[in-house]
Amino acid sequence: MRMMKRFTAAAAGVAALLAAGTLTAAPAQASGVTGRGCTAYVYDYGGYSSCVGLIQRTLNGIAAVRGGSYGGYQLAVDNSFGYNTDTNVTRFQSYVGITADGIVGSNTWYQLCRYAGSYSMYGRDGWYAAYDAGCIVEVPVGTGGGYYNISRY
Repeated sequence: MRMMKRFTAAAAGVAALLAAGTLTAAPAQASGVTGRGCTAYVYDYGGYSSCVGLIQRTLNGIAAVRGGSYGGYQLAVDNSFGYNTDTNVTRFQSYVGITADGIVGSNTWYQLCRYAGSYSMYGRDGWYAAYDAGCIVEVPVGTGGGYYNISRY
């Protein structure tokens, strides 16, 4: 009975946020990109913006969980797309099997969102960065493994 109450409370909370327009649902779509916010743009070496900081935070979140698998490491979040950010992006791109060119465009955004926005990453800084950047992210509901897809946009 306790689990049912938790599930109901969590579902009600998400439903209230959806109804208020704070969150938007993306039914029948896994984590991905909205094509809005930071995900609507391309970033590469030499760039400087708050979106680069979100890329750095997203990579840090992924590296904290999977960094040993692909050689990712923690970046200083300085909003500057410098050498270390370029290296981490390239390593991540190789890891997920896309062109490893250091450019964060639509394919790389999709993979960043897919990894950082999964419900297993929920509550970590990388998940919040992915959400802020314009990713479609997963929010767990209850303890049964279910989730909602939400987006900031």
